[in-house]
Formats: sequence, C-alpha cells, structure tokens
Amino acid sequence: MREPKGDHRLIRDYNRGLVVNLLRTAGPMSRTDLSRHIGLAPSALTRRIRDLIDEGLVIEGGKKKSNGGRPPTLISFNPDYACTIGIKIEHSQMLAARVNLAGRISARYQIELSPNPAPDEVISKVKKAVDVLAEENILGVGMSISGFVDSINGIDLYSPILNWENVSLGEPLQELLDLPVHLENDVNALTLAERWHGAGTAFSNFVCLTAGDGVGAGMVIDGNLYRGAFGGAGEAGHMMIDPDGPRCRCGERGCLEMFASDQFLLSESIRLGFGDMQCMTQAAREGDGKALSVFKQMGRYLGIGAKNLVNLFNPQAVILGGERMEASDLFLASFTEEVREHSFAAAAKGLEIIPAKLGADGFLIGAATIVAADFFRLPTERTAK
Repeated sequence: MREPKGDHRLIRDYNRGLVVNLLRTAGPMSRTDLSRHIGLAPSALTRRIRDLIDEGLVIEGGKKKSNGGRPPTLISFNPDYACTIGIKIEHSQMLAARVNLAGRISARYQIELSPNPAPDEVISKVKKAVDVLAEENILGVGMSISGFVDSINGIDLYSPILNWENVSLGEPLQELLDLPVHLENDVNALTLAERWHGAGTAFSNFVCLTAGDGVGAGMVIDGNLYRGAFGGAGEAGHMMIDPDGPRCRCGERGCLEMFASDQFLLSESIRLGFGDMQCMTQAAREGDGKALSVFKQMGRYLGIGAKNLVNLFNPQAVILGGERMEASDLFLASFTEEVREHSFAAAAKGLEIIPAKLGADGFLIGAATIVAADFFRLPTERTAK
C-alpha cells in the first residue's frame, strides 16, 4: 500500500498502523527487520516503537538469534493491550464473551431469551452482558446475528430465524453503552474469526459454509471479507435447490436450508420415529441404516450448495463449520464426494475441504474480531467499513 502524502499526523498514524499490523500478523521482529519490511527510516521507526511501547500496544523482550555480535532485541505485539466483547444472538439465548486481541476468550456470559425475542429484550440483555464482562480498555462490542445485516448502519434488515425486519440495534446500543457497537451477520463473523485466528489464516480466498439451525456462507476474496453491495452476500441457505420443494421460513420453496439444516434433520427424525435429532444421531452412530441415510442425504445437499459456490468463486478452500459439525462424522463423506465429483474440474483442482478450527466459539470470537478489525484498520482505509 502506498504511503499517504502531505499530512504529518496521517503519515505518523499510517506508519504506526503498519508497525502494529506487521507485528500482529508476522510475530516478533527486530527493529532492523521491521525497518526493512515497512521501508521506514530507522530514526522514524524508533520513534514509533517508543510511542507504542509507552502506550502498551507493543512490548520489548526476547532476543533474535545472531551469527555474530550482540543479538538484537525483539519487538512483539501485546494481545492483552485491550479486549473486545463478542455477542451472538440465537433463537432462544444470547452468548457473550470478553476476548483479547489474539482471539482468546477470558470470560463468558450466557442468558436465555424469549422465543423470537423482541428487540427491546435483546438490547436490555446486551447491556447486562456488557456490565458483567466489561473491564478497563474495552474497545467496543461486536454482535453476530442471523440474516441480512446492514453492518454500516447497524440494522438487522431481515432475519427469518428471529422473525425480525429492519431492526436497528447499533445506534440504540451505542447510546446505551457509550461504546462503539458493530453488527454483523453471524456467518460473516465466524468467517472473519477463521480468517484471523483459525483455519482460514493460510488462505486469501475461501468459503466458510455453516450448517445448524440454518445454512449460511461467508466469503473471503483477496484476503477481505466480502459482504456484497448491501451486506447480503452469503445467504447460501436460501439458494433454491428444488422449486417444488417444501416451503422455507423465508417464504420461498425448496431452499437449501430445507434439505441441509436442523429443520431437515428434525423433520426426518420425527418422520422415522426417532423423536428428536439427538436420538437419530445416536442411532446413526450405532449403525441404523435409516438414520445414516438421513445424514448422508443432508451431506449430499449441503455439498450441492458448496459446489455451486466453488464453481462461482473458485476458492482455495471450503471451511465447514456451524453447530451441526458435532455430527460431521455422519455427513462429511457424502458432502466431500458431492463437492469433489460435481464441481468443475478446474475449480475443484487443489481445493481443500477442512473443518473450522474455532468450533462453536468462532461466532463469539468473530463478533469480537469485528471490533478489533476496525481498531487495526489503517487511517487510509477508514472510509470503508
């Protein structure tokens, strides 16, 4: 990225950001290595590092191996400089956590919500969670929520799971908490967490596909989370698979969610007499053919959705996550077979299919990472959310 010209403060903040982000992503470095990577004069670099050490954002310690002479001192990013609070809104509960800048959870909070909770109830309980988790130097609050989210204005535009439409959360919460509040689609939040701290760190182009209460997808293109023109990219669960299929809660027929989410598993468990998903899962693991067939079918349909995304975006990897990964041993084989055999050969060549690394905590870590990402954004990037 080209260094900004003209404004002395802008240049100083820009160079400061370069130093912090390089240490955050590449690990401890000597002053000489930092100067070489950033292209900043040693005198200017020394001033920036001194300021950052005084602030507590970087720390000095440890020595680099030397082939001769005094080994240089290493400079490291301090992930405990500050924390953020990540929140996940689910259908009937709210999860929250205090997370440091390296994505490590240090405290948790959980509270039940009414089924299809009203926005006022959610706002009130977010306030309670922040009161419990907040400590010194909290950078802000990130919230992950299902559906079509306007992350710029903090509005949940449409959530079939919560039965919400055009619900503003960002502005009222910022006024109530006196902290920055960032709202994001839950799968986008998970995708960001995997990009920064999980299975996606090795890839600049990947799809994160989730299966659980719904089906969602997050996309990273050229290293950046892709939200689409209005924040609605990734609603893979409402990709039409069968125009004559069952009606989805979004109002359309034959959506992928109707064949590859918990809705499908629950309806099949009832139809086949297992009663609930847990009993059907246990039966499948004990070798019950009918139960195994259901999970195989789920994996195949989820694979159909994934192979469409692979053909469209040609990613390096598909990262599979979500609550239903606890049963991945029952559907991953049929999922992988569908993606491998039916994606275009060029798109599937070299494609990696891997599980999300962060598990269920990824949604919380991702919500917190939204705040951290804004904090680490260079001043020249501030016009983009």
